[in-house]
Amino acid sequence: MKSIFFLSIFLLFSKNENCSKNSLKCSDFKSGKFELVNSKSKRKYIIKRNSEFQTEDTYALESGKKISGPKIFKIRWINDCEYNLMIDTIKNKCDETDLYMNSKGGLNVKIIKVENNCATLITSLEDMKVESKLCKIK
Repeated sequence: MKSIFFLSIFLLFSKNENCSKNSLKCSDFKSGKFELVNSKSKRKYIIKRNSEFQTEDTYALESGKKISGPKIFKIRWINDCEYNLMIDTIKNKCDETDLYMNSKGGLNVKIIKVENNCATLITSLEDMKVESKLCKIK
């Protein structure tokens, strides 16, 4: 009976250890290549990120045709799970929306959950909040 109990405990901890090895953590989203799909707008964003900049290319979800980009953002990490994005006004052609966003401090992004290779994000600008899913592809 004791051996069954200890075997159960061992298997329980072994399984949790294996799961954590396969799943990413917030800090794994600081650099790499990512995909974000917005089914409402029918767009897909391919994002390349390093510690200082984020570059986004926008594609039509159905055709896969590139719509715009690259759009370059300066990224400032607040902690491993939260960062701010500001349009780089030197490297981009900026419209009124971009300038307005920057005047309000840019986009604040919080990683609220990480599962496997994807993170659930809450992106906010003033009182507007949008939830999305960002998946690491490289």
